[in-house]
Amino acid sequence: MEIVSVAIIGFACGAAFDLVFDRFYSDQAVTGPLYRCGACKTRATPLLMAPVLGFILHLGRCPDCRERLALRTLVLAPGAAGLFVASYLVFDEELGAGLLGGFFATIFLTLTMTDLERRLLPNRIVYPSILIAAALSWGWPDTSVVEILAGGAVAIAIATVLLLISLPFGANAFGFGDIKMIVLIGFVVGVPPVAVGIFIGTLTAGIVAAFLLVTRLRSRRDYIPHGPFLALGAIVAMFWGQDIWDEYRG
Repeated sequence: MEIVSVAIIGFACGAAFDLVFDRFYSDQAVTGPLYRCGACKTRATPLLMAPVLGFILHLGRCPDCRERLALRTLVLAPGAAGLFVASYLVFDEELGAGLLGGFFATIFLTLTMTDLERRLLPNRIVYPSILIAAALSWGWPDTSVVEILAGGAVAIAIATVLLLISLPFGANAFGFGDIKMIVLIGFVVGVPPVAVGIFIGTLTAGIVAAFLLVTRLRSRRDYIPHGPFLALGAIVAMFWGQDIWDEYRG
């Protein structure tokens, strides 16, 4: 079945991002010896490199230095497989669009993990993804190249306005990493879905942040990641943004 192949491709894509995850934050070449543990960087055995299985069999610890392995190992590969399948189904089982949507959904999932784990949205992911999104803008079934490029321009304008609005709330309220991610969303989903994605992302981020501040689980000085919420908005906009926009417009 084609859907099984899509799930396998997604699983492999998520596993690949997991294995080179630490290299997104350094000048180290993406190619080179693979390792699972970011502490000792010992060359990984085939078993340890196996997504999910290696983590479970080694009880979540590096067999060489006994440091805890990152929990993302349990998330990226199966999460990517699920996103690829969801994309395939959302785009009416059209293989090309399904794979394209699954790839960018996995990018957003990876950025969610980087923001939660390192409090960063690394340029090594965002900038190439923007270029890839622009280069493959012709691949979406119901969105033109012009709409994709316009989405990038609109995203830049919206991100600039959000940055100016956030200035009174402190330096951590809205960072440059969030701007880059919003621009990426624009070049992936185009117009008008970019407005849907940014609205959902900023709204959910604001609600969660307000809850954390009111309950004093976080203070205004604490870091509250926006990346996961923007990623949520991006995936919703990519899959259903046009439908939501049409429903809004009546």
